[in-house]
Amino acid sequence: MDYPYQVAFEAFLANDGLAPTTIQAYHDSITHFFAYLADEWQEEPNVTKVTEADLQAYFSNRQNKHGMTLATYNKVLSHLNRYFRYLLVRQIITTYPTLALHGALPKVTQPLTTKWLRKLDELLLDQQLHPYVRLTLLLTSHGYQVSEFLQPGFAKVMNNLKPHSNAEQCFLDQFRNFHTPLAQLQACPDPFLKLRVNQAQPHLSNAGLHKFLKPAEEYLGMRLAPRFLYQSFVFYTLAQHPELSPQALADYLRLDPAALNYYQRQRLTLKAQGLLSD
Repeated sequence: MDYPYQVAFEAFLANDGLAPTTIQAYHDSITHFFAYLADEWQEEPNVTKVTEADLQAYFSNRQNKHGMTLATYNKVLSHLNRYFRYLLVRQIITTYPTLALHGALPKVTQPLTTKWLRKLDELLLDQQLHPYVRLTLLLTSHGYQVSEFLQPGFAKVMNNLKPHSNAEQCFLDQFRNFHTPLAQLQACPDPFLKLRVNQAQPHLSNAGLHKFLKPAEEYLGMRLAPRFLYQSFVFYTLAQHPELSPQALADYLRLDPAALNYYQRQRLTLKAQGLLSD
């Protein structure tokens, strides 16, 4: 059997009136996807563990390594959609991993880099970068996610942040000089505030933060979306601490074991695809 539930699924397609050549096309698409998973997971794939991220990685891999037309992408996605819908209806799986995917050809992905963590001191003192850009880098390097540092009340965490170097302390002093007048105007102590006074809603949104990060991407030659920065921080930590047990890593990164396992798999996948630059 080339993929899970192959016999039952292909019998279902035949009963639905599909031609043998069409069923073979389904077979080829689904077999190729599960062969990819087997290589990435280094184990027999389990349909209950397949996620949207696995599908996105698969399509990105095909696009980056071999190129893919929009017609091919849509055909394969259609085949996988019907397969996972079949499994969902029969309660073999409880989530629908293709739900968020749609007919748009994946872009060739810019490699994710962890080099910024080794250059952090230099970046924190670079006056060409907006204070919000530098603070995002600093907080990410301390293991905080954007969902944490944009939340109301994060000022308490900031007040207890321990700098790891003189450059970090110097930046924090500079940021305090930038932030204090704004915090007084907004009547809010939290670090990420709108520059235009709005005391009713003073906090910068995720979209608002991206307006500061996006212009700096070309200057630095790297992706600055917080989720990519956090990914690279986790990957860097995994590479720097191979001696730590899974539980120690999970505690250090403040991740549950399932999330840690996800990042470990993603790191291996991206490295295999040439999409991670250490």
